[in-house]
Amino acid sequence: MTLPAQGVSEVALEVSDMDRAVSFWTETLGFPIVDQWGYADGQFTGTVTDGKIWATWIYVGGNTRVGLWLPREFADQDEERRGGSVTDWPGSALYDEGGEHVHFALYVDETDFDDAYGLLQQKGVSVTEREFAADAPYRSMYFKDPDEHVIELYTRPMKDNYQLNPTG
Repeated sequence: MTLPAQGVSEVALEVSDMDRAVSFWTETLGFPIVDQWGYADGQFTGTVTDGKIWATWIYVGGNTRVGLWLPREFADQDEERRGGSVTDWPGSALYDEGGEHVHFALYVDETDFDDAYGLLQQKGVSVTEREFAADAPYRSMYFKDPDEHVIELYTRPMKDNYQLNPTG
């Protein structure tokens, strides 16, 4: 049996400047903000109470959102717990910052690929298209956000392109 996942729900990226990151994702790429959180007592809060936004969620389509998070500082005890097993996390404490981000891909339909490439170039975003064999049925391109996270736009619809064994 396989885990009954149906795709990526969210990706969270650590950003160094919230305003700059939000501007890139909303103004340059055109994605809407769907939620913003504050931060208190070492944990995110569902509301922004002190005027400082610590996390912004951007809706990127389908079932997926991208979180833009400022770096968090943990107390020594929390840092020790964070490095251990998740079963050692007390109550509602959440130490949900892991290893290094490599890259992630957003699905773009083949019919929209050239428009997406053109939009990124028009907005001054450096983009490179990946070279596949001439007969490859899909395309991809890469660019970086202001914090140097690598983002891929990919025309390969994973659900339609993999023949999976339903018994695992």
